[in-house]
Amino acid sequence: MKKETARKLSLITAAATAAAMLSGCASDGDVQISDTLSVTKETTTATMASEDAAVVEQVEVDGEKLENGKLRWLSFWALEPEEGESVDVFLQLFKTKYGGEIEYIQPTDSTKYDDLATLVLGGDSPDMFPAADLDTFPGKASAGMFQPMDDYIDFSSELFPEGARRINEMHTIGGKHYMACVAADAGTIILYNKNTIEENGLDDPAELAYNNEWTWDAFKKMCYDFTDVDEGKYAIDGWWYELAMMLSTGVPVIGMENGVVVNNVMNPDLARVQELFLEMHNAGVNFPRAEFNWVAHPEKVGEGTTLFYPVGSWQLYEPDISAFGNPGEIMFVPMPRDEKADAWYLTAAGGLDAYAMCKGAPNPEAVAAFISCKLTANTDESVKEVNEKKLRSDYGWTDEMIEMFNYTNELTNAHPVVDFYAAINTDVYDLLHNPIKDASYNGTDWYQTRDERNDAVQTLVDEMNEKLKTLS
Repeated sequence: MKKETARKLSLITAAATAAAMLSGCASDGDVQISDTLSVTKETTTATMASEDAAVVEQVEVDGEKLENGKLRWLSFWALEPEEGESVDVFLQLFKTKYGGEIEYIQPTDSTKYDDLATLVLGGDSPDMFPAADLDTFPGKASAGMFQPMDDYIDFSSELFPEGARRINEMHTIGGKHYMACVAADAGTIILYNKNTIEENGLDDPAELAYNNEWTWDAFKKMCYDFTDVDEGKYAIDGWWYELAMMLSTGVPVIGMENGVVVNNVMNPDLARVQELFLEMHNAGVNFPRAEFNWVAHPEKVGEGTTLFYPVGSWQLYEPDISAFGNPGEIMFVPMPRDEKADAWYLTAAGGLDAYAMCKGAPNPEAVAAFISCKLTANTDESVKEVNEKKLRSDYGWTDEMIEMFNYTNELTNAHPVVDFYAAINTDVYDLLHNPIKDASYNGTDWYQTRDERNDAVQTLVDEMNEKLKTLS
């Protein structure tokens, strides 16, 4: 299963943690290595259909079978599939082509960095760590938890998609790569019910997207046309889509350029988005979360009283998304395009597939083999049908959804944007995370918010840049 990680307080974390608890993985016996950590050699009852396995067997990979195939993986989610799911192509390749096996080290999400630091300092490092949260670099790299991967991975390889290559270049210091992004898939999407669109006489967002007409203005107009507070109809529910809209300008709040952290809090393009949030908040288009104990209600999308539900693309991989409608009713589009930007910029966060090599990794060759399998599984045309069959059988995707997902991925890879505000340190995170949402949630003026916080953010950014000089 493709799982995505996320920062604390994120609904993504809740979903992924629940999935891990329900995992069908068995073990050859857990070994407790500390008060909070245990090591499990992952095994599973999941298999791949014989006809699919035969297709994968014909796929060629770089390199020979590993002398040591054990990959030590520290994460709060497992790589093996859950009960009832088929084995992913990348994992089948890793096992059959390289003789790979996974040694799973499971912390809790809230202690994962403390546990990693303990293992690294104790000379018992894992090999690999998930970097999809975009919170590993540069802060944790500067703290000595991760090491460059260039001695083992060819980052110039054509197997890396264009968007992944661009994101990898953002994660460099002194020309050295501290993250291997293998796919920059659709990050934040907007789920909707096709019946609701039709019954309210609205334009189909998917058709608008394919025609390059899915813009901020089109999105806003549709929200206003649908909203009817007296009838309990609201345009938007869901969490944390504000950052995705901000990144559609092409400007991250905190960016990385040539190994240097850049503070864009005062950028006028970000202010334009926040003005839109405030306008829409005042117009009452947002589902009144405060009246419902700040709990989202995706089922109202299926009921037809909520129009749009922006969410990380991880939601599409949940086995049951019936809250959004019956099979065939559920559809999605990427975040709308900023008309004033020079391209259709989309965030990859939420759909990013990325990994970091731990400092002192005992088997970096296994990490390189794993990355190679990921890239091959994503790009080899012969296994495309195998991958799409899994989307249909395990997650209930329709052909229409697969087509839109591929289209959104193309857009994302052409102009991916990532934000580093969660990856500097907790102080920067605390200064920016909730204020980014305040105009949308609470009707707070962004200009006041940014003016109050910019100097503190800049000071912390300057401090991080001084630390990064030691890495280069």
